[in-house]
Amino acid sequence: MASSSSSTATDFEHFGQKVYSTVSQNNKDQNVFLSPASIALAMSMCTVGARKETLDQMLHALDASSIDSLTKTAEKIMHVFSIADHDKQIKLKLANRLYAQKAYKIQPDYLSRVQNSFKADIKLEDFENDSAHAVQTINAWVEEQTNKLIQNLLSKNDVSPDTRLIIVNCIYFKGTWRKQFKESLTNPDADFHEANGNISKIKLMYQKEKFGYAEDSDLHVQIAHLPYKSENQEVQFVFTIILPKQGVTLDEVEQQLTSKPDLMQQVLSDENTARKELLLYLPKFKMEATFELNGVLIKLGMVNAFSDIKADFTGIVSKQDERDGSEAAAATAVIMNDALVLRRKTTPTEFKADRPFLFYVRESSEAAAATAVVMLGSCAAMFEKEQPIEFKADRPFLFFIRESRQNIVLFSGKFLSPPMAS
Repeated sequence: MASSSSSTATDFEHFGQKVYSTVSQNNKDQNVFLSPASIALAMSMCTVGARKETLDQMLHALDASSIDSLTKTAEKIMHVFSIADHDKQIKLKLANRLYAQKAYKIQPDYLSRVQNSFKADIKLEDFENDSAHAVQTINAWVEEQTNKLIQNLLSKNDVSPDTRLIIVNCIYFKGTWRKQFKESLTNPDADFHEANGNISKIKLMYQKEKFGYAEDSDLHVQIAHLPYKSENQEVQFVFTIILPKQGVTLDEVEQQLTSKPDLMQQVLSDENTARKELLLYLPKFKMEATFELNGVLIKLGMVNAFSDIKADFTGIVSKQDERDGSEAAAATAVIMNDALVLRRKTTPTEFKADRPFLFYVRESSEAAAATAVVMLGSCAAMFEKEQPIEFKADRPFLFFIRESRQNIVLFSGKFLSPPMAS
């Protein structure tokens, strides 16, 4: 059973990696931030209602063998969030909701699946006569679920009198690092070395502490894991930074990760992590990114879902629909009209770093992490004192927020340059 759980969840992780890689390749010179989990859950709720070739294409893109395997994955994700919901040290919220046209007949089996597996509730709106009010209602709910970080997810142009169903997913995360940075040690005018050779100024935080650390000789990167405070032994969220070594570009690292999908799991595995004393430099930054995802999902194989003629979502209703999806940081909306078509957009998210990087925020077993630390660190410095390792994020890097036991990537992104001040 454990094996099945892991492989099913890994399917979502593979999908998230494909989405991120495609978005990143389409935006080589831009910062990227998105929520693979939010996109996967929203698309999964659509897939449950797809039929025939549309269903086959969506399952293939999601790396799922069937609707049942897809819903089981969703149930595992919802379970992780339910555990974290009782942890007072972190704030993690996941919410799914369907907004349907009044008198719109949704298939009972579909409604049962999304309510049971995705914990989605349903609200009725009058898109035909007052679409503007529906937009206002949905945006207000998303804003509430995300602690006002995501505002105006939908515009008036996203909803029309032909709209029949809107599927919305929200993910909100807020955590405090277990080992916090002192403001007095922050350099307010540090250099950040951009990929194009430019040098920007950024606030660079610093601390000398022990963290989970690894190096990968194939990728030529340093990897640091910063755990968040948690009072629940079953969950532990971690902010992971992948920093290319001097002389290695972030683009080179991403190309290798794209060509070897299993390499990411190897890089993030606790088995390859040791507890080391680091001279850790990490920038403060606020990141905003907006992407249209319809082309991305079509490239991943969801062709029919975006076709006025070929889309088949008769598992949701007894006639064809058109969908327009909008993904915002940690919120995703899928809009269905009379001929299903998808469109997505993302909203701003805030992070801090001083050179391009890739990041993950992940939830892992604290017990397993502690065991790994003891086993890997017990013989590290018994006879001689190790020198601290410098980990200075003053150049482009990748970052992730993920749950490691179930391989749930909440957020992923790359930081190429400090955003322009607004």
